Amino acid sequence: ENPFFPGVVGSLVTLEEEKLAEYLRDDDDNVDGKRRKKHHYHYCLPCDFKDEVHSKPPAYTHVNVNRYDPKNRPKRHPPNDECCKCVPVTEDCVKSCDEACLNRLSYTECVGDENLKSGSKNPYWNCNCGPNCGNRGMSKRQFAKCRPMREHGKGWGLIAVNGVKRGDLVQEYAGEIIDDKEKEERLKAWSRDHPNDPNFYVMHLEPGWYIDAREVANMARFINHSCDPNCRLIPTNVSGHIRVAIVCIKDVPPGGFLSYDYQFDTKDGDKFICRCGAANCRGTMKGGKNGEEDDAQKKTKKQLLAEAKARIKRDKQFLLDLQASEKERLNLTGPFVPGEDKEKAEAVAAGPNECYRQEVQENRTFLWRNARIGGDYSSRSRYWTDLARKSGKTKLKVKLATVCQQKGKIDVISMIS
Repeated sequence: ENPFFPGVVGSLVTLEEEKLAEYLRDDDDNVDGKRRKKHHYHYCLPCDFKDEVHSKPPAYTHVNVNRYDPKNRPKRHPPNDECCKCVPVTEDCVKSCDEACLNRLSYTECVGDENLKSGSKNPYWNCNCGPNCGNRGMSKRQFAKCRPMREHGKGWGLIAVNGVKRGDLVQEYAGEIIDDKEKEERLKAWSRDHPNDPNFYVMHLEPGWYIDAREVANMARFINHSCDPNCRLIPTNVSGHIRVAIVCIKDVPPGGFLSYDYQFDTKDGDKFICRCGAANCRGTMKGGKNGEEDDAQKKTKKQLLAEAKARIKRDKQFLLDLQASEKERLNLTGPFVPGEDKEKAEAVAAGPNECYRQEVQENRTFLWRNARIGGDYSSRSRYWTDLARKSGKTKLKVKLATVCQQKGKIDVISMIS
Protein backbone atom coordinates (compact mmCIF):
# COMPACT_ATOMS: atom_id res chain seq x y z
CA GLU A 1 0.00 0.00 0.00
CA ASN A 2 1.34 3.41 -0.97
CA PRO A 3 1.68 5.54 2.20
CA PHE A 4 1.00 8.69 0.19
CA PHE A 5 -2.33 7.32 -1.14
CA PRO A 6 -3.97 5.45 1.79
CA GLY A 7 -6.56 2.90 0.75
CA VAL A 8 -5.29 2.52 -2.84
CA VAL A 9 -4.65 -1.17 -3.46
CA GLY A 10 -1.97 -2.29 -5.89
CA SER A 11 -0.34 1.13 -6.24
CA LEU A 12 3.39 1.29 -6.88
CA VAL A 13 5.79 2.83 -4.39
CA THR A 14 8.91 4.49 -5.78
CA LEU A 15 12.25 4.22 -4.05
CA GLU A 16 12.19 7.91 -3.13
CA GLU A 17 8.74 7.56 -1.54
CA GLU A 18 9.85 4.49 0.42
CA LYS A 19 12.93 6.27 1.78
CA LEU A 20 10.86 9.30 2.74
CA ALA A 21 8.30 7.12 4.52
CA GLU A 22 11.06 5.37 6.45
CA TYR A 23 12.56 8.71 7.48
CA LEU A 24 9.23 10.04 8.75
CA ARG A 25 8.31 6.79 10.53
CA ASP A 26 9.03 6.52 14.28
CA ASP A 27 12.42 5.08 15.19
CA ASP A 28 10.90 2.70 17.73
CA ASP A 29 7.75 1.20 16.27
CA ASN A 30 7.60 -1.35 19.06
CA VAL A 31 7.69 0.35 22.44
CA ASP A 32 6.96 -1.79 25.54
CA GLY A 33 5.84 -4.61 23.28
CA LYS A 34 3.03 -2.52 21.78
CA ARG A 35 3.00 -1.55 18.15
CA ARG A 36 2.01 2.03 17.49
CA LYS A 37 -0.79 2.99 15.15
CA LYS A 38 0.28 3.25 11.53
CA HIS A 39 0.78 6.80 10.29
CA HIS A 40 -0.80 8.15 7.12
CA TYR A 41 1.05 10.84 5.18
CA HIS A 42 -0.66 13.38 2.97
CA TYR A 43 0.65 13.74 -0.55
CA CYS A 44 1.64 17.30 -1.44
CA LEU A 45 2.66 18.96 -4.70
CA PRO A 46 5.97 20.81 -5.05
CA CYS A 47 5.91 24.39 -3.81
CA ASP A 48 6.84 25.71 -7.26
CA PHE A 49 3.95 23.87 -8.95
CA LYS A 50 1.99 27.09 -9.43
CA ASP A 51 4.97 28.80 -11.05
CA GLU A 52 5.44 25.85 -13.40
CA VAL A 53 1.78 25.99 -14.46
CA HIS A 54 1.99 29.72 -15.21
CA SER A 55 5.47 29.59 -16.73
CA LYS A 56 4.07 29.20 -20.25
CA PRO A 57 1.24 31.08 -21.97
CA PRO A 58 -2.00 29.20 -22.70
CA ALA A 59 -1.81 26.88 -25.68
CA TYR A 60 -3.27 27.83 -29.05
CA THR A 61 -2.70 27.03 -32.72
CA HIS A 62 -0.33 29.64 -34.15
CA VAL A 63 -0.99 31.05 -37.63
CA ASN A 64 0.71 33.86 -39.53
CA VAL A 65 -2.37 34.96 -41.50
CA ASN A 66 -6.12 34.66 -41.14
CA ARG A 67 -7.61 31.21 -41.60
CA TYR A 68 -10.68 31.05 -43.85
CA ASP A 69 -13.36 28.42 -44.28
CA PRO A 70 -13.30 27.51 -47.99
CA LYS A 71 -17.07 26.99 -47.98
CA ASN A 72 -17.93 30.13 -46.02
CA ARG A 73 -15.68 33.13 -46.46
CA PRO A 74 -16.16 36.85 -47.20
CA LYS A 75 -16.08 38.03 -50.79
CA ARG A 76 -12.94 39.65 -52.07
CA HIS A 77 -13.24 43.38 -52.55
CA PRO A 78 -12.87 44.51 -56.20
CA PRO A 79 -9.85 46.61 -57.23
CA ASN A 80 -10.23 50.35 -57.69
CA ASP A 81 -8.09 50.47 -60.88
CA GLU A 82 -6.08 53.45 -59.60
CA CYS A 83 -2.40 53.84 -58.78
CA CYS A 84 -0.78 56.11 -56.24
CA LYS A 85 1.26 59.07 -57.47
CA CYS A 86 4.36 58.27 -55.40
CA VAL A 87 7.75 58.38 -57.11
CA PRO A 88 10.07 55.36 -56.80
CA VAL A 89 13.19 55.90 -54.67
CA THR A 90 16.49 54.35 -55.71
CA GLU A 91 18.20 54.58 -52.30
CA ASP A 92 17.82 51.44 -50.21
CA CYS A 93 17.63 53.30 -46.88
CA VAL A 94 14.72 55.49 -48.04
CA LYS A 95 11.25 54.10 -48.62
CA SER A 96 8.70 55.51 -51.02
CA CYS A 97 4.94 55.76 -50.37
CA ASP A 98 5.18 57.72 -47.12
CA GLU A 99 2.35 59.34 -45.15
CA ALA A 100 1.19 61.27 -48.24
CA CYS A 101 0.56 58.11 -50.28
CA LEU A 102 -3.05 57.91 -51.52
CA ASN A 103 -3.22 54.18 -50.81
CA ARG A 104 -1.96 54.68 -47.26
CA LEU A 105 -4.48 57.45 -46.65
CA SER A 106 -7.32 55.17 -47.80
CA TYR A 107 -6.05 52.28 -45.58
CA THR A 108 -5.01 50.20 -48.58
CA GLU A 109 -1.70 48.43 -49.02
CA CYS A 110 0.30 48.97 -52.17
CA VAL A 111 0.45 46.04 -54.59
CA GLY A 112 2.58 45.58 -57.70
CA ASP A 113 5.98 44.14 -58.59
CA GLU A 114 7.33 43.56 -62.10
CA ASN A 115 9.62 40.81 -60.82
CA LEU A 116 6.66 38.58 -59.93
CA LYS A 117 5.06 36.17 -62.38
CA SER A 118 1.74 37.98 -62.32
CA GLY A 119 3.50 41.26 -63.09
CA SER A 120 1.28 43.97 -64.50
CA LYS A 121 -1.52 41.45 -65.03
CA ASN A 122 -2.36 41.57 -61.31
CA PRO A 123 -5.81 43.25 -61.16
CA TYR A 124 -4.97 44.76 -57.75
CA TRP A 125 -1.87 46.59 -59.03
CA ASN A 126 -2.01 50.05 -57.43
CA CYS A 127 1.63 51.13 -57.03
CA ASN A 128 4.61 51.54 -59.38
CA CYS A 129 7.30 51.87 -56.71
CA GLY A 130 8.18 48.18 -56.62
CA PRO A 131 9.78 46.31 -53.70
CA ASN A 132 11.17 49.53 -52.18
CA CYS A 133 7.64 50.67 -51.35
CA GLY A 134 7.09 51.57 -47.69
CA ASN A 135 3.41 50.63 -47.61
CA ARG A 136 3.63 46.83 -47.76
CA GLY A 137 4.23 45.86 -44.15
CA MET A 138 1.25 43.50 -43.84
CA SER A 139 1.96 41.46 -46.97
CA LYS A 140 5.70 41.26 -46.16
CA ARG A 141 4.98 40.60 -42.46
CA GLN A 142 7.29 43.39 -41.32
CA PHE A 143 6.18 43.22 -37.70
CA ALA A 144 7.92 44.26 -34.51
CA LYS A 145 9.66 41.57 -32.47
CA CYS A 146 7.32 40.68 -29.60
CA ARG A 147 7.16 38.15 -26.80
CA PRO A 148 4.40 37.09 -24.36
CA MET A 149 5.08 37.92 -20.72
CA ARG A 150 3.11 38.04 -17.47
CA GLU A 151 1.80 41.56 -16.84
CA HIS A 152 1.23 42.65 -13.25
CA GLY A 153 -2.41 42.11 -12.31
CA LYS A 154 -3.48 41.45 -15.94
CA GLY A 155 -2.40 37.90 -16.68
CA TRP A 156 -0.47 37.42 -19.91
CA GLY A 157 0.54 40.43 -21.98
CA LEU A 158 2.73 41.16 -25.00
CA ILE A 159 5.95 43.19 -24.88
CA ALA A 160 7.93 44.85 -27.66
CA VAL A 161 11.40 43.35 -27.28
CA ASN A 162 13.31 46.12 -29.09
CA GLY A 163 10.73 48.86 -28.62
CA VAL A 164 8.41 50.41 -31.22
CA LYS A 165 8.28 53.92 -32.67
CA ARG A 166 5.11 55.88 -33.30
CA GLY A 167 3.53 54.95 -36.62
CA ASP A 168 5.27 51.57 -36.89
CA LEU A 169 3.35 48.39 -37.66
CA VAL A 170 3.34 46.20 -34.53
CA GLN A 171 1.33 43.08 -35.35
CA GLU A 172 -1.65 41.78 -37.27
CA TYR A 173 -4.66 40.50 -35.35
CA ALA A 174 -5.09 37.09 -36.96
CA GLY A 175 -7.40 34.15 -36.30
CA GLU A 176 -10.34 32.25 -37.75
CA ILE A 177 -12.71 34.21 -39.98
CA ILE A 178 -16.32 33.41 -39.04
CA ASP A 179 -19.70 34.86 -39.91
CA ASP A 180 -22.36 36.30 -37.60
CA LYS A 181 -24.17 32.99 -37.09
CA GLU A 182 -21.02 31.08 -36.19
CA LYS A 183 -19.97 33.87 -33.81
CA GLU A 184 -23.24 33.68 -31.86
CA GLU A 185 -23.04 29.89 -31.63
CA ARG A 186 -19.46 29.98 -30.34
CA LEU A 187 -20.19 32.65 -27.77
CA LYS A 188 -23.22 30.80 -26.44
CA ALA A 189 -21.31 27.52 -26.26
CA TRP A 190 -18.40 29.15 -24.45
CA SER A 191 -20.60 30.94 -21.89
CA ARG A 192 -22.44 27.68 -21.26
CA ASP A 193 -19.32 25.50 -20.87
CA HIS A 194 -17.11 28.13 -19.18
CA PRO A 195 -19.38 30.42 -17.14
CA ASN A 196 -16.47 31.73 -15.03
CA ASP A 197 -14.16 32.59 -17.93
CA PRO A 198 -15.11 35.94 -19.49
CA ASN A 199 -12.03 36.15 -21.75
CA PHE A 200 -13.04 37.54 -25.12
CA TYR A 201 -11.14 37.06 -28.40
CA VAL A 202 -13.72 37.92 -31.10
CA MET A 203 -13.01 41.07 -33.12
CA HIS A 204 -15.11 42.73 -35.79
CA LEU A 205 -13.52 42.51 -39.24
CA GLU A 206 -16.13 43.88 -41.65
CA PRO A 207 -19.94 43.86 -41.80
CA GLY A 208 -21.11 40.31 -41.11
CA TRP A 209 -17.62 38.87 -40.47
CA TYR A 210 -15.44 38.47 -37.39
CA ILE A 211 -12.00 37.23 -36.28
CA ASP A 212 -12.01 34.55 -33.57
CA ALA A 213 -8.55 34.30 -31.98
CA ARG A 214 -9.39 31.95 -29.10
CA GLU A 215 -8.09 28.66 -30.54
CA VAL A 216 -6.35 29.77 -33.76
CA ALA A 217 -4.36 33.00 -33.55
CA ASN A 218 -0.99 34.72 -33.44
CA MET A 219 0.77 36.58 -30.62
CA ALA A 220 -1.54 39.59 -30.96
CA ARG A 221 -4.10 37.71 -28.85
CA PHE A 222 -1.99 38.49 -25.75
CA ILE A 223 -2.19 42.29 -26.07
CA ASN A 224 -4.11 43.69 -23.08
CA HIS A 225 -6.65 46.49 -22.88
CA SER A 226 -5.99 50.06 -21.79
CA CYS A 227 -8.12 53.20 -21.75
CA ASP A 228 -4.94 55.11 -22.60
CA PRO A 229 -3.40 52.69 -25.13
CA ASN A 230 -0.14 52.88 -27.08
CA CYS A 231 -1.59 51.10 -30.15
CA ARG A 232 -4.71 51.23 -32.28
CA LEU A 233 -6.45 48.92 -34.75
CA ILE A 234 -6.62 49.81 -38.45
CA PRO A 235 -8.63 47.58 -40.86
CA THR A 236 -6.51 47.48 -44.02
CA ASN A 237 -7.31 46.33 -47.55
CA VAL A 238 -4.57 43.97 -48.73
CA SER A 239 -5.19 42.77 -52.30
CA GLY A 240 -8.94 42.80 -51.73
CA HIS A 241 -8.83 41.10 -48.32
CA ILE A 242 -9.59 43.08 -45.15
CA ARG A 243 -6.99 42.50 -42.44
CA VAL A 244 -6.62 44.20 -39.04
CA ALA A 245 -3.30 45.95 -38.46
CA ILE A 246 -2.12 46.98 -34.99
CA VAL A 247 -0.21 50.26 -35.32
CA CYS A 248 1.76 52.06 -32.61
CA ILE A 249 0.50 55.55 -31.67
CA LYS A 250 3.03 56.20 -28.88
CA ASP A 251 6.70 55.35 -28.57
CA VAL A 252 7.08 52.09 -26.64
CA PRO A 253 10.43 51.48 -24.90
CA PRO A 254 12.21 48.11 -25.18
CA GLY A 255 10.38 45.60 -23.02
CA GLY A 256 7.29 47.81 -22.77
CA PHE A 257 3.84 46.22 -22.76
CA LEU A 258 1.58 46.82 -25.76
CA SER A 259 -2.09 47.76 -25.37
CA TYR A 260 -5.10 48.97 -27.29
CA ASP A 261 -8.68 49.89 -26.41
CA TYR A 262 -10.86 46.77 -26.66
CA GLN A 263 -14.14 48.75 -26.99
CA PHE A 264 -16.31 45.70 -26.31
CA ASP A 265 -19.76 45.85 -27.85
CA THR A 266 -21.71 44.43 -24.91
CA LYS A 267 -24.56 45.29 -22.59
CA ASP A 268 -22.80 43.61 -19.64
CA GLY A 269 -20.12 46.21 -19.13
CA ASP A 270 -19.84 45.39 -15.42
CA LYS A 271 -18.47 41.93 -16.26
CA PHE A 272 -15.48 43.45 -18.06
CA ILE A 273 -13.93 45.61 -15.36
CA CYS A 274 -10.93 47.69 -16.43
CA ARG A 275 -7.97 48.16 -14.09
CA CYS A 276 -5.52 49.74 -16.50
CA GLY A 277 -4.72 52.52 -14.01
CA ALA A 278 -4.83 55.28 -16.64
CA ALA A 279 -5.92 58.80 -15.68
CA ASN A 280 -8.85 58.57 -18.10
CA CYS A 281 -9.85 55.00 -17.13
CA ARG A 282 -13.59 54.56 -17.59
CA GLY A 283 -13.74 51.48 -15.34
CA THR A 284 -14.94 49.08 -18.03
CA MET A 285 -13.74 47.61 -21.30
CA LYS A 286 -17.08 48.45 -22.88
CA GLY A 287 -16.33 50.72 -25.80
CA GLY A 288 -17.70 53.90 -27.25
CA LYS A 289 -17.92 57.27 -25.51
CA ASN A 290 -21.36 57.86 -27.01
CA GLY A 291 -22.75 54.73 -25.38
CA GLU A 292 -21.28 55.77 -22.06
CA GLU A 293 -22.85 59.23 -22.30
CA ASP A 294 -26.24 57.74 -23.15
CA ASP A 295 -26.05 55.38 -20.17
CA ALA A 296 -24.92 58.20 -17.91
CA GLN A 297 -27.83 60.41 -18.94
CA LYS A 298 -30.32 57.70 -17.96
CA LYS A 299 -28.90 57.42 -14.42
CA THR A 300 -29.30 59.83 -11.53
CA LYS A 301 -26.41 61.41 -9.64
CA LYS A 302 -27.11 59.14 -6.71
CA GLN A 303 -26.82 56.04 -8.89
CA LEU A 304 -23.62 57.29 -10.50
CA LEU A 305 -22.11 58.04 -7.09
CA ALA A 306 -23.06 54.59 -5.81
CA GLU A 307 -21.49 52.94 -8.86
CA ALA A 308 -18.31 54.97 -8.43
CA LYS A 309 -18.04 53.95 -4.77
CA ALA A 310 -18.65 50.32 -5.69
CA ARG A 311 -15.90 50.45 -8.33
CA ILE A 312 -13.45 51.99 -5.84
CA LYS A 313 -14.33 49.30 -3.30
CA ARG A 314 -13.80 46.54 -5.87
CA ASP A 315 -10.48 48.03 -6.96
CA LYS A 316 -9.25 48.31 -3.36
CA GLN A 317 -10.25 44.71 -2.65
CA PHE A 318 -8.54 43.61 -5.85
CA LEU A 319 -5.29 45.32 -4.80
CA LEU A 320 -5.49 43.81 -1.31
CA ASP A 321 -6.07 40.32 -2.73
CA LEU A 322 -3.21 40.80 -5.18
CA GLN A 323 -0.87 41.93 -2.40
CA ALA A 324 -1.90 38.99 -0.21
CA SER A 325 -1.38 36.49 -3.03
CA GLU A 326 2.08 37.89 -3.76
CA LYS A 327 2.99 37.67 -0.06
CA GLU A 328 1.71 34.10 0.06
CA ARG A 329 3.74 33.25 -3.03
CA LEU A 330 6.91 34.69 -1.46
CA ASN A 331 6.27 32.62 1.66
CA LEU A 332 5.99 29.49 -0.47
CA THR A 333 9.14 30.15 -2.46
CA GLY A 334 11.46 31.83 0.09
CA PRO A 335 14.57 30.02 1.34
CA PHE A 336 13.74 30.48 5.03
CA VAL A 337 10.79 29.65 7.29
CA PRO A 338 8.34 32.62 7.26
CA GLY A 339 8.24 34.65 10.48
CA GLU A 340 11.71 33.75 11.72
CA ASP A 341 14.17 36.37 12.95
CA LYS A 342 17.04 36.93 10.55
CA GLU A 343 19.56 35.89 13.20
CA LYS A 344 17.68 32.67 14.00
CA ALA A 345 16.32 31.94 10.54
CA GLU A 346 15.94 28.28 9.66
CA ALA A 347 16.27 27.07 6.08
CA VAL A 348 13.23 25.31 4.59
CA ALA A 349 15.38 22.87 2.65
CA ALA A 350 17.02 21.61 5.85
CA GLY A 351 13.67 20.55 7.32
CA PRO A 352 12.67 20.78 11.00
CA ASN A 353 15.43 20.68 13.60
CA GLU A 354 16.08 17.44 15.44
CA CYS A 355 14.54 18.88 18.62
CA TYR A 356 11.20 19.22 16.80
CA ARG A 357 11.31 15.79 15.18
CA GLN A 358 9.33 13.84 17.79
CA GLU A 359 6.49 16.35 17.91
CA VAL A 360 6.43 16.57 14.12
CA GLN A 361 6.04 12.79 13.86
CA GLU A 362 3.43 12.51 16.60
CA ASN A 363 1.29 15.29 15.17
CA ARG A 364 1.80 14.28 11.52
CA THR A 365 3.07 17.72 10.55
CA PHE A 366 4.42 17.21 7.05
CA LEU A 367 4.87 20.64 5.42
CA TRP A 368 7.70 22.58 7.07
CA ARG A 369 6.69 25.65 5.04
CA ASN A 370 3.33 25.83 6.80
CA ALA A 371 4.99 27.69 9.66
CA ARG A 372 3.88 31.29 9.22
CA ILE A 373 5.42 32.86 12.35
CA GLY A 374 8.60 30.85 12.85
CA GLY A 375 9.58 27.28 13.54
CA ASP A 376 9.52 27.20 17.36
CA TYR A 377 5.92 26.05 17.57
CA SER A 378 6.42 24.18 20.87
CA SER A 379 6.65 27.44 22.83
CA ARG A 380 3.67 28.85 20.91
CA SER A 381 1.63 25.77 21.76
CA ARG A 382 2.38 26.23 25.48
CA TYR A 383 1.47 29.92 25.14
CA TRP A 384 -1.97 29.13 23.70
CA THR A 385 -2.52 26.41 26.30
CA ASP A 386 -1.74 28.78 29.16
CA LEU A 387 -4.12 31.40 27.76
CA ALA A 388 -6.88 28.82 27.51
CA ARG A 389 -6.35 27.57 31.07
CA LYS A 390 -6.39 31.10 32.49
CA SER A 391 -9.80 31.61 30.91
CA GLY A 392 -11.19 28.92 33.24
CA LYS A 393 -12.84 26.89 30.51
CA THR A 394 -12.87 23.12 30.83
CA LYS A 395 -13.07 22.53 27.09
CA LEU A 396 -9.48 23.29 26.31
CA LYS A 397 -9.46 22.52 22.60
CA VAL A 398 -12.50 24.64 21.77
CA LYS A 399 -11.24 27.58 23.76
CA LEU A 400 -7.79 27.21 22.24
CA ALA A 401 -9.16 27.62 18.72
CA THR A 402 -11.27 30.61 19.80
CA VAL A 403 -8.33 32.36 21.40
CA CYS A 404 -6.19 31.73 18.31
CA GLN A 405 -8.80 33.31 16.06
CA GLN A 406 -9.17 36.34 18.31
CA LYS A 407 -5.44 36.93 18.53
CA GLY A 408 -5.06 36.64 14.76
CA LYS A 409 -1.75 34.76 15.07
CA ILE A 410 -2.44 31.25 13.94
CA ASP A 411 -0.80 28.82 11.58
CA VAL A 412 -1.20 25.16 10.74
CA ILE A 413 1.57 23.92 12.98
CA SER A 414 0.29 25.85 16.01
CA MET A 415 -3.16 24.26 15.76
CA ILE A 416 -1.78 20.75 15.23
CA SER A 417 0.58 20.95 18.16
